[in-house]
Amino acid sequence: MKHIYKIFIAIALVTGLWSCENETDLMILEPQEAAFAIITPENGSSTILNKDTPNNTALTFTWEKVSYGTPTIVTYTVQFAASNTEFAAPIDITTSTSTHASISVAELNAKALELGLTPDVEGTIDVRIKSTVGTTLSEPKLSTPITIALTPYRGVFPKIDLFLVGPGTAAGWSVTSNNMPIYRDTKETAKFYYTGYFNKDGFKLIEQIGFWAPAYGTNGAKVQYRATESDPDPGVFPTTASGYYSFEINLEELTYKIEPYTGPMTTYATIGLTGSVLTGDDTGWNTEVPLVKSDFDAHIWKVTQTLKAGKMKFKANNSWDVSWGDNGGDIIVEAGKYEIWFNDLDGRYMFIATP
Repeated sequence: MKHIYKIFIAIALVTGLWSCENETDLMILEPQEAAFAIITPENGSSTILNKDTPNNTALTFTWEKVSYGTPTIVTYTVQFAASNTEFAAPIDITTSTSTHASISVAELNAKALELGLTPDVEGTIDVRIKSTVGTTLSEPKLSTPITIALTPYRGVFPKIDLFLVGPGTAAGWSVTSNNMPIYRDTKETAKFYYTGYFNKDGFKLIEQIGFWAPAYGTNGAKVQYRATESDPDPGVFPTTASGYYSFEINLEELTYKIEPYTGPMTTYATIGLTGSVLTGDDTGWNTEVPLVKSDFDAHIWKVTQTLKAGKMKFKANNSWDVSWGDNGGDIIVEAGKYEIWFNDLDGRYMFIATP
């Protein structure tokens, strides 16, 4: 009987050893008990982000290596969170199998704004590293978090349209008819210009025809933004008497300037557009589409036209004696249907995509 029992034990041991040798996926992990530390940046460090160097490295994160008690690949994830939220809604920034990672100025700026930091004002965010193993990212361990200070800049300003409304404009207080657009800078989307005729008593700006918000007006010498109709109504941009004015506004800096226009005021019988945008080839330069002159301001012109991808210019009186382009060159246009506005006082133009 004892002999049989010994044989049974031997078989069990051999079977067990064979099983262990073939169970290649079996892994016993022993995660460390204490949290690991972030080495750089230091807790409380401060960084000012520079919008002129968006591709430069803003911060390099380094941290202690985590041991799981057996050789295995460890994945590390850098996480951000709004300060004092205990990482209730962490944002994953980047992952690495090494113990360091970098983030560019532009990416860090975007994440800082996403977490609620105010442009040009120092604020703080919390940072931690999460380590995991395996394809299922199991056995997570978290580093001791740190808090860093950041001063972000305003991101790329979205491309919006702005339309005139108010007693000084052709529309009066209507937001559904005769709302002329002002002219966006061709390179800086936060800047707009308008040179033209105004009645007295001023004007405001709306972003969408038919809606009173978003809107822009004044609060003293600064621009006031009205995000919704429940927000305070801003004052008007002032036009104390009827006449021609030059107006500039910067939506990023919330500044404006308005002053009487004293430049040349040549009156043209016709304004037309011409170019390859009309035919898709160079024969379009032999064709001209006339624009319609505004009844409110004889220097503002408009036409709705479907254009092909190509080049174009505006020309006066069916002649090349006076023409306008982009800084003297051709205007490059993408294919589409546009409401096209042109101002012959300053040569500015506006293309508003339309169905």
